[in-house]
Amino acid sequence: MKPAKDWNEDDVWALPLDENDTFERKGARLLDLTSGADVSKVLDELSKQLSAFSNTGGGQIIYGVTDKGDADNGGVTRTVKGNTKAWLEDVIPILTEFEIVGCNVKEIQPNQSGSKLASDKSIYIVDVPDSDRAPHQAKRDLKYYVRLGGKSQPAPHRLIEYIRNRQKHPSIDVDEFKLEVLQLPQYHTTSPPQPYSGVVNTRLHLRLRNSGKLMARNVCIHFAVAPGTSWTNTDTSLLQRGLEGFFEVTDPLYPGMEFPFSIGMGLTAYVYTPNQYPPYGAWRIGGKELPAVKLSWRLFADNAPAKQGEISLQQELKFIGAVGEAVDRYPFAGALRDGFPTLF
Repeated sequence: MKPAKDWNEDDVWALPLDENDTFERKGARLLDLTSGADVSKVLDELSKQLSAFSNTGGGQIIYGVTDKGDADNGGVTRTVKGNTKAWLEDVIPILTEFEIVGCNVKEIQPNQSGSKLASDKSIYIVDVPDSDRAPHQAKRDLKYYVRLGGKSQPAPHRLIEYIRNRQKHPSIDVDEFKLEVLQLPQYHTTSPPQPYSGVVNTRLHLRLRNSGKLMARNVCIHFAVAPGTSWTNTDTSLLQRGLEGFFEVTDPLYPGMEFPFSIGMGLTAYVYTPNQYPPYGAWRIGGKELPAVKLSWRLFADNAPAKQGEISLQQELKFIGAVGEAVDRYPFAGALRDGFPTLF
């Protein structure tokens, strides 16, 4: 369904007949003070609905429509307290504790032809977000409400505690690690064979994803592999900070947003099997053979607890196949001298 801010009259009539936890219809007389509605009852009801929707995922309160989905009394007069929309926008912030950030009022005027609304009346939609400041108390009766079974009902204590302790910080995930081998060291014959060292130039590809409902303003990630690893970055949306292997995302990550990036990683490695010539043998990185080398990472996002993980350089990063074997059992032959720009 498209956002409430983009609705027109036809969208209102197209809503399901049965109300659910995401919207509720209210007759014109629950808002239209020019038709004899009691202002105290109007504010009581609106306070209750604001608390309920903001505490359980958000939704829409639709004024000027009957429970059967028809226009009620031709809609709501546009001159409630001078200007109906403006009055709603003024009273909504003072009807709950805490104030609901991001609550909007949409006025839907009659279609140019075939409208069910009177020419001087409108439908008013109060669009309530799922609030990260929940739980919200209705100030009019000092109760907490939630949406259950398509109705707004007082919330039991255990449910309020659950809402109070639900997500209060962004949730950022890191995934889709891939390792691109750009170049292997060239082989130089020696006689007798000597320990051979060089830098395996790679590019690490990965993706960050905001899987929560809150924006993350500051996101940083720290990588560690082995002593002697060098890091390079050419991505302007990523800053390399003072700590080796520490990078910061320059822009916020909004809910549902993904951020793919890549950084250069130079692995200092050596091979030495003195009884063979040329010096075939297993590469060692940081004193470990390739299968034992791990890439560890720590992820920081605003006030969220840090996340961390560890990945096998050879297996989970798919540092395998033709190039992987060349690194692991370096034969220094043929095209290996020119490196293998292969993405796994």
